[in-house]
Amino acid sequence: MCKSLGVISICIVATLAAVIATPIATASATAPAAPDRAESSGPAASSAADDGSGRGGSPALSDLAVRRQGAQWTASVRLNGGLTPDMQERIEAGLETTIEYRFQVCRRRSFLPDQVLVKRRVECAVRYDALTQQYTLTRRVDGELQETKVTDDRGVMTGFLTALREEPLLPASEITEGQEYYVKAKSSFGLIWRFYLIPWALDTGWVRMPLQGSEGDALATRP
Repeated sequence: MCKSLGVISICIVATLAAVIATPIATASATAPAAPDRAESSGPAASSAADDGSGRGGSPALSDLAVRRQGAQWTASVRLNGGLTPDMQERIEAGLETTIEYRFQVCRRRSFLPDQVLVKRRVECAVRYDALTQQYTLTRRVDGELQETKVTDDRGVMTGFLTALREEPLLPASEITEGQEYYVKAKSSFGLIWRFYLIPWALDTGWVRMPLQGSEGDALATRP
């Protein structure tokens, strides 16, 4: 009798051990999949952060140039990397999308903060109509409408948003010979929400260059 009970007990223990070992083996077999997911999501997350946040070093102003044309000083600049995947999705969804450019003309002063002579704000906006498959482009300077046009060419739309050419800054008469001046520019292109609560502007750093040269001479800089 005792031997029979002993055999039964051994069988029960062996069965329980087999049942417990099966999930452990299954978990061990599936465990290596986790590093694969982590490796694939790492570069994708990094790329998304660079494109969407504007803080990854990609969006930047380049080719800032100032030129005196007759009685006016003008500025040209290009935004590289500003049309992020998120912005392109917004455009194709028909949501109005705006890129803003800001310029400042400053006079350098010794022992005092530099004097800001002029501030300019240029807004380039696009709205896509999926029915007509056309882009409506508008440009405002300091809040006043300056230009409106319609195109079905995506390249024209992209150039309109990411490049400014010969934008008037200030009359040449406001520049005094013998003093030092410079132009600063930066761009803003949307918002993200930090911690889902705090709106955070996406923008480039300031780029600057001296305001000097004769009529028709352009001076360019890189970020």
